[in-house]
Amino acid sequence: MKTRKPDRKKEFRCRVVLAGSENDDPEFTKLIESCGARVVCDRYCYGSMESRQIIHIPEGEDPLLAIARHYLETSNCPRFMPQDEMRARKRRIAELAKEYKADGVIIASNKFCEYWSYERVIDTVILRRDFGLPVCSIEKEYINSASGQLRTRFQAFVESVEIKQIQEEGK
Repeated sequence: MKTRKPDRKKEFRCRVVLAGSENDDPEFTKLIESCGARVVCDRYCYGSMESRQIIHIPEGEDPLLAIARHYLETSNCPRFMPQDEMRARKRRIAELAKEYKADGVIIASNKFCEYWSYERVIDTVILRRDFGLPVCSIEKEYINSASGQLRTRFQAFVESVEIKQIQEEGK
């Protein structure tokens, strides 16, 4: 024991997928990561995952029209409400969590975004029940005006994910 050195401290306590309403504020991601979570992927309406898709511009078509059509046809915004679309969005988040080895999901809807407010509630139930993913569900202002409250929620979520990991290791 006297010669044993402490284990190297991990850079983060859990890995999360961040999904929800449009978010162009890098401070929000920094806030989550300051609470011990590593954001490994985001799945916003127009997030980094959707931005990686190739946009095909047919010959002779106005590029702006092609880009607009692409986003209307491929958007994962909850305004597209058919049941198959809703199920596909849940599967997509679960697939991203698996692909990026995430320990949980944070679903964040902007206040007054009605579509994501409904989706957030549904995601909280479905992702946990059908895919076994821990979920932190929050509604936030467009800017981080309530960062103290958010920090507390994220810290509690990170702790709950850690407890789940410890319990699973003990089985």
